[in-house]
Amino acid sequence: MKKSLIALSVFAVLIIAACTKDSNSNPNPGGTTESDTLRGSITQSRTLKSGKIYYISGPAIVKNSAVLTIEPGTVIKGIKGTKAVLVITRGSKLMAEGTAAKPIVFTSNQAAGARATADWGGVVLLGNAKVNSSFLGVAGRRQVEGFEKQEGDALGQDIVGGGDDDNDNSGILKYARIEFAGIALSTTANSELNSLTMIGVGKGTTIDYVQSSFGGDDSFEWFGGSVNAKHLIAYRGLDDDFDTDNGFTGRVQFGVAIRDKDISDFALPGLSNGFESDNDEPGSDATPLTAAVFSNMTLVGPMAINGGANIPANNVFGRAAHIRRNSRMSFYNSVVLGYPTGIYIESDKSANAATAGDLDIRNTFVSATGKKLDAKVTATTFDVKSWFMNGRGNDTSIVNVDDFKFAKISGLADLKDIDIRPVAGSPLLGKAAFTAGKSNDAYFTKVTYVGALDVNDNWMQGWTNWDPKNAAY
Repeated sequence: MKKSLIALSVFAVLIIAACTKDSNSNPNPGGTTESDTLRGSITQSRTLKSGKIYYISGPAIVKNSAVLTIEPGTVIKGIKGTKAVLVITRGSKLMAEGTAAKPIVFTSNQAAGARATADWGGVVLLGNAKVNSSFLGVAGRRQVEGFEKQEGDALGQDIVGGGDDDNDNSGILKYARIEFAGIALSTTANSELNSLTMIGVGKGTTIDYVQSSFGGDDSFEWFGGSVNAKHLIAYRGLDDDFDTDNGFTGRVQFGVAIRDKDISDFALPGLSNGFESDNDEPGSDATPLTAAVFSNMTLVGPMAINGGANIPANNVFGRAAHIRRNSRMSFYNSVVLGYPTGIYIESDKSANAATAGDLDIRNTFVSATGKKLDAKVTATTFDVKSWFMNGRGNDTSIVNVDDFKFAKISGLADLKDIDIRPVAGSPLLGKAAFTAGKSNDAYFTKVTYVGALDVNDNWMQGWTNWDPKNAAY
């Protein structure tokens, strides 16, 4: 009991200290009452009502099987300077189901025009599905990255995900936007939160129609778990768009990534990629192995927009897909373009998985400004070009981006005006297949087109926002 009280006291001190750093440029106009501000431990179920603005101050932890319900059209603002982050712990649920007409918005509390990347933390979902890492000697557990040791110790199991139930249900996140998240929680390298972090989230959870914009680290990152998802948008993020680690085995279909030429993670070592995938940091054989399967993805790197004009010299854009460290990630019916390198497979174990069919890429178009296909192996013989082009329906022949025939990808005055729907005559139309490898999974909708969108597709309309910096919230 004494140890628990000390931990709670430490946590309270940290929260108070964080709150004193709150920006005065757009203070919480609703005050600091429990009725409008989420903070600390939330142990009872509650509902955030439509038409009202709510705030997150410091870590807000939904725990003890509580359910946080958010009605359509609700706006939740993370208060800059407080390390604001919303965490849904194992056994609790987030029921955030917006609509196309009334999406739920998680954003910065800063005024229109003043919002920026990494104003606040983001949304963290923790579940009881399998992960391949350990925490404090317990296998199948992983702690949320980034907290200072003192704060992490105080939060304890509240920031740990993972378990044995791949059918676990952490709730619903649907028709929702997460904007300006990804703050660094500590001075430790790589301590930034992602816009949407998922650790051990099970396939009973619904993730559908979610847009991440101006994230300060990865737009979407899965650490283990089995959750499936559809209709994801990564827009103008800093680091990676879709990152899979620690045994993630879910399915994802219809995903879009659009990069801003001026936004890459040049301040830290590493590269800003479209896909990045590892089994774990050392590339071990720990199980479950990372074996995520993606289909119908459109990843547009900065070199594909306006002919790659005016990209800063200090950019660190890397690969459209970097598959490494014993990952078995696969993707199908996709198009990736506008990066220095297209597909990069790194490590002998990932290369061997590709040869064995455990890592698979089919019916995918790849264009790049440098190498379209590359691999780094040491003790194995792996010809990435022969593997990629041998009977898999893949295509690396398109050099000119305009030959993909997107509705508008050149001549843009502003990136928000981009339109990546393929128009009539696009080579992406009629080229999809769901018959080989892992593409015939029942979760996938069997469409005829490659990429995230059809000619007349409008699933990105209505609930999205392509200029959230100036939105009137």
